[in-house]
Amino acid sequence: MTALAAEPATTQLAPPAPRPGVIERLTDILDVFTHGPDHLFLEEVSGLTGLPRSTTFRLLRQLVEMQWIDHDERGYRLGPRMHAVGRRVFDHAHLRAAAANVLNELHLATSAVVHLVVLDGNAVVYLDKVGGPAGASIPSRVGIQIRAHRTISGLAILGCMHPEEVDRLYDEPGSISPRARARLHRRLGPIRRRHGLALTPADMRTDMRAVAAPVTGPHGPLGAISVALRGPDAPVEKFAPMVRRAALETTALLTH
Repeated sequence: MTALAAEPATTQLAPPAPRPGVIERLTDILDVFTHGPDHLFLEEVSGLTGLPRSTTFRLLRQLVEMQWIDHDERGYRLGPRMHAVGRRVFDHAHLRAAAANVLNELHLATSAVVHLVVLDGNAVVYLDKVGGPAGASIPSRVGIQIRAHRTISGLAILGCMHPEEVDRLYDEPGSISPRARARLHRRLGPIRRRHGLALTPADMRTDMRAVAAPVTGPHGPLGAISVALRGPDAPVEKFAPMVRRAALETTALLTH
């Protein structure tokens, strides 16, 4: 009787790992500069990121053109655009220090993503973000700048200002249309009556919900603290008293 040879076992090959996207590769390059030496040559950046030399050169060239990175005879280094973001964050070090513990306590009490922002012209700049595992679900990051009327934190700040002050912020050409400005003032009315407490309006098209309260000083709002959750029906309203208390505690720490 002839024995049949056993068929070779088929090997299940794991699917190839997805290729990193452009944003991931650019982030890898910027991380090398934020955590490494001040100046790096092309070969060093390529070696530290694990990216091919040609890819690294192409991405560095784009970053130089956009002023995120500078290039001279000593190699590549962080550019003026990156330093401008850093200045926005560190110019408000006193506010960040006063809010640090408050933000962490608010996150622990709500399990939501907590933000600290300040007004810069008619935009807000994110100074801090505390989110833990939930942080990745909210597309925000420290240093980012967004028009104030497009964020709940920005509305909380604008809601502490006189209508004429808000108009001055949006007087620049091409800012927002007269119809959008009128809509903004209607939206700010209830926020003013709540002394700056702002919640995501029902008509705002977003799959996130947030509540924010202003941090104020002797001459008006200094910034705002907010909590945000993913989900169109996220019950952030129940966190409103805690957010207001966090803003008041931060205000008190700044005045002592």
